[in-house]
Amino acid sequence: MHDLADPGITPERISAALRRLLVEAAGRPLTIREIVKILRGRGLQLVVIVLCLPFLTPVTLPGISIPFGLAIALCGLRIAFGREPWLPGFIMDRRISYSALEKMTHFGGRICEKVERVIRPRLTFLLVGPGMCMVTGTAIAVAGVVLSLPIPPPFPLTNTIPGFAIIFLSLGLMERDGVLLLCGYALTVVAAIYAALIGLIGKAGVDHLWRILES
Repeated sequence: MHDLADPGITPERISAALRRLLVEAAGRPLTIREIVKILRGRGLQLVVIVLCLPFLTPVTLPGISIPFGLAIALCGLRIAFGREPWLPGFIMDRRISYSALEKMTHFGGRICEKVERVIRPRLTFLLVGPGMCMVTGTAIAVAGVVLSLPIPPPFPLTNTIPGFAIIFLSLGLMERDGVLLLCGYALTVVAAIYAALIGLIGKAGVDHLWRILES
């Protein structure tokens, strides 16, 4: 995890780490394993942020939401219990094309640059209080599960809301910013409620269709 123990060392900004990731790629695709290696020292939270970047669009991205969402949920649980970074092999060996990586890092870098202007240590009791790390990690896990749900495209922002929740929670942990954590908690609740409402709408639609077929 991100080490803030030495006040004499200025940590690399997240936006700078994303730009460095693109430089290290040098025009070739990267696996998640290679990304983790390149970002070593920045912590599990930054890996979570990178995994989130493909979802910061208002439409559902087929094919990666389930594996990446579950990987983020697993990372959240490991953060909650203070475990070392680990992801299953089928996630670590997942390849991201250079064009997709370029779009992800440019878009994510712009978002992080804007957020970095206001990030600062505040409300730090939300990070050091008893069990707060477990609460934050669990919130990341919940948002990751929402990301992994196979929600059909007609419903907007099903990836965007939990995606921003995860990024705010991860940045809050990395930069000791309790305000970002609160924003992340709120977005996680919104994402969970939204997913539940979509589930209820879907169930009502299926029940209605079944009644029609029976009649």
